[in-house]
Amino acid sequence: MRATRDATLAQQAYLRLKERIVSLALPPGSTIHEAELQQEFGVGRTPLRDALQRLAHDGMLRIYPRRAIVVAKLGLSEIRELFEVRLALEPAAAALAAERMTKPDHEALRALRVELRDSRTRPDATQFLRADQVFHRAVADFAQNALLAEYMDHIQTLNLWMWNTYFETHGVRRHDLFAHEPIVEALLNGDAAGAEAAMREHIARSNEQLLAGFFGAGG
Repeated sequence: MRATRDATLAQQAYLRLKERIVSLALPPGSTIHEAELQQEFGVGRTPLRDALQRLAHDGMLRIYPRRAIVVAKLGLSEIRELFEVRLALEPAAAALAAERMTKPDHEALRALRVELRDSRTRPDATQFLRADQVFHRAVADFAQNALLAEYMDHIQTLNLWMWNTYFETHGVRRHDLFAHEPIVEALLNGDAAGAEAAMREHIARSNEQLLAGFFGAGG
């Protein structure tokens, strides 16, 4: 029973801390104070450390034994690695989704298209980024592959964190809110090759924008 309770507390602490990191409530470079978090979350040392180790494994924390725990800073290698994985998985997911989507999936996708369009008119990027995250996770769900959907959940969390950091630094420009329309159209038409190509182009464009914003043109 104790082990089960600790695992539950560790999961809760993990999710709460991850949300703070992704939302930039704990920005890159912030120091994590274990004693304060134990008191705030009402958890013991073991569950909290389990949560911290998971976040370090996710690449969101840096743990320096007997010195400090800090929120990771995004570097060129982390951004490139994320986009390499996205380019390997998401176009394939889009192709599978185009072939496997059901009528309810089509209805859900149309609703997501409306949400994405509406979010582009908002003065800040928060709603758009959340809608974008939901869209990409939905495409993985439409592919009807549970393992792929699990990987995509983690990938989209990292992607949201990176884009939150980008917009915090650079602000929002209308051309930043890259269109999803070609992907949506291909999915609705059952065009696997078109969906794959559109998703690949979408990810490549966003990769170029992020690298140019953080590191200058060409990375």
